[in-house]
Parts: sequence; structure tokens; C-alpha cells
Amino acid sequence: MKSNNISTISINYAQALDSVNLDNACIKRELSEILETFRSSEDLRIVMSNSSISYSKKIEIEEEVFAGKISPEMLNLLKILIQKNRISELNSIYNAFEKLDNQNSGIKSVEIVSSIDLSESIKQKIIQKLEKKLNCQILPAWQVDKSIIAGLVFKYDDYIVDTSILAKLKQLSKQ
Repeated sequence: MKSNNISTISINYAQALDSVNLDNACIKRELSEILETFRSSEDLRIVMSNSSISYSKKIEIEEEVFAGKISPEMLNLLKILIQKNRISELNSIYNAFEKLDNQNSGIKSVEIVSSIDLSESIKQKIIQKLEKKLNCQILPAWQVDKSIIAGLVFKYDDYIVDTSILAKLKQLSKQ
């Protein structure tokens, strides 16, 4: 349940959650609580992924663990995921929902890779320039990769903007 990949199935569940009559912050909080419960209980993960345990027993356990802690809509989501043997998709559903919520709020997730750890003031300048260029608020995810030598790599939506020295050296070697 730890993968950051977002499957098509997860996107469909996220879109369904987005149409539920609940506040998106509430949905994210409850999904996060559910994920934390699964992360902290190996027994729960084993039971829910065990195909020899009946659906009705799994629902009974789900209600015992989550009733009164999450909304009825989220309990229903869990029931559906258990019924369809998709409980392992929870993390991906959370990621898809968060991405969809950010898009609806005009926030774009951007992965920014640098060769060194950048100071906060430089990060803020980069964020300001990106927000101006992309005409939206961004949610940066910073990474350090010494192999790019210098420069920056920006990854958002289906785009990669690579201004690194490594990319320029590769381009020169092709020429």
C-alpha cells in the first residue's frame, strides 16, 4: 500500500469520492486515517488481503475497526474495496484524490530536482518564477540528484523541463 503510482482504477475511485457530498479536506483526512490504521496493523492488512476469509467476516472487522471513526461514505468505500479485492489500492486512491483536489483548487504538483540541497530563499525564488510561468499555485516536491551535475529538472503533468548540465552534455554528445 505504499506505492506512489496512480492507477486508472484509483483515478476512477478518486473521481467518485470527489462527487460525494463531503468536504474534500474531510475525505483526505479520513483516507489518511484509514491508511495509517492499515500501516500500523499488519494483522489487519493480512486479514483484508486473505482470500480465504469471507467477505462478511472482513466487513464485520472493518466495521469494528472504523465505525464511529470515519463517515458512512468512507465506510461504504471500504466495503466496496473489500468486495472487489482492491484494498491494496488505498494509497493510490489517496494520491489520485489529492492530485484531483489540487487540480480543482488550481494547484499544480511539481517535482524539482537539483544537484545540491537549495537554501529556502532560492527555493522561494524558484517557486515564485514557476508560479508566474505556469500561472498557478504550485506544490513543490524537492529532490537532490548529484548526477545532474548542475541546473534543475522540473517534472509536472506530462512535462519534463531539463535544464541540467547532464542533459546539455548528452545533447552535445549526440551532435
